[in-house]
Amino acid sequence: RDGIADVRLPTLGARDFAAWRDRRLLEVSGATVNREMNILSHACSVARREWGWLKTRPLSDVRRPPPTQARTRRPSDEETALLLQVLGYEYAAPPRTRTARVGAIYLFAIETAMRAGEICGIRWGDLDTRHVHLPTTKNGYARDVPLSAEARRIVEQVRPVTGERETVFDVPVASLDALFRKGKKRAMIEDLRFHDTRREALTRLSRIFGVMELARISGHRDLRVLQNVYYNPSIDDLADKLG
Repeated sequence: RDGIADVRLPTLGARDFAAWRDRRLLEVSGATVNREMNILSHACSVARREWGWLKTRPLSDVRRPPPTQARTRRPSDEETALLLQVLGYEYAAPPRTRTARVGAIYLFAIETAMRAGEICGIRWGDLDTRHVHLPTTKNGYARDVPLSAEARRIVEQVRPVTGERETVFDVPVASLDALFRKGKKRAMIEDLRFHDTRREALTRLSRIFGVMELARISGHRDLRVLQNVYYNPSIDDLADKLG
């Protein structure tokens, strides 16, 4: 969809990728552009070394966007309570509407550190007594995620409603995103993303598990990403560990 696709390989150079970078930065963050540059760089390397389609490395001379500060946003208990209220989720009743099940998914995410797509894709056959098996994940590796007592309670809470359906929560990812945004707007909560539940979950789990165990739960293969982006204890959390 970008104009760089119309540039023929014999003339493709750093100037073309620099212009693409500047256009892309108007739409997404610098971190996203850096990730996309990694993909494009790899594609150009294969084209040059294995196929002989390029004679140079056009991205090697392109300046990359500076690294952005890692996101640290975590939902507060007050925000969670308000969000569940506007979504119509009740702890003592099965979540019969899709909107209410978004509340259940939100709580399940905080308990498990699973991504939105992973939760929406859980099938009943993936569940074991104390864990859930994820055959397909973002990084391409299957993993098993332990379930806390609260996570198991949420599963049993939705069972009367979705037990005969294909997935546990019966909420497609697109619907989850739309309904979460709508609920967040009604609750007048700013700068909160569903993915922030992953940071909240891993920070809570860090009170129990070490970083290697956290990586096993979250599926991170780069511990630096886990430590710098998702593990975000407050100084009070650390002080509590000292007793």
